[in-house]
Amino acid sequence: MANTFECEKGFSYTICRISKKIPNDGMTLRAFLNLLGDRGRLITCMVLAAPFLIPVSIPGTGVVIGIIILLTSLSIILERYYLVPEFLLKRKMSYKSLIKILDACFRMLNFLEKYMKPRLLGMTNKKSSRIFNNFFLVFCSILFITPLPIPLTDTLPAFGIFFLSAGILECDGYLILFGYFMVTITAIYFLIITFIGLKILFHMF
Repeated sequence: MANTFECEKGFSYTICRISKKIPNDGMTLRAFLNLLGDRGRLITCMVLAAPFLIPVSIPGTGVVIGIIILLTSLSIILERYYLVPEFLLKRKMSYKSLIKILDACFRMLNFLEKYMKPRLLGMTNKKSSRIFNNFFLVFCSILFITPLPIPLTDTLPAFGIFFLSAGILECDGYLILFGYFMVTITAIYFLIITFIGLKILFHMF
């Protein structure tokens, strides 16, 4: 997990550090994912969740993106390469393609750095808090996957995923607390929808 030094440097430091380690002849997906480490995985979760922060999305895309986010967050806990199939891990990627990926991440996340800083470090530096944070991230990913044709069922989990990932990345306890809040609101919202749905079914039959 990110140490305080990397948190103080922010996203730009992490992405620049990674880009300098990519060989000119490229590298395999396995090597690239290993180079990204946990911070790269968390950036992946943020980037994938970001489009769903606006409550307008293409139907069905939330399930696909949610599965990718779930596998990515599970890989942090299990310390695996995003749970990607072996044949893909062996695939070699060019230097140009890898730099293009990192550059896109840099442009998308760089503007956020001014609003984030290490705060409430007990929320990120302790082993118990890291386990707790990852559990909430996985739980929110599962809610994200749930294919309910109801407004906000993609947006609310996306906010939880986005702020939890950002908070862990930047060691910002305030963002993590807001992530907890969003996960709680999401869970309550899903419970209410489930209760109403079951009540309607009960009256129908």
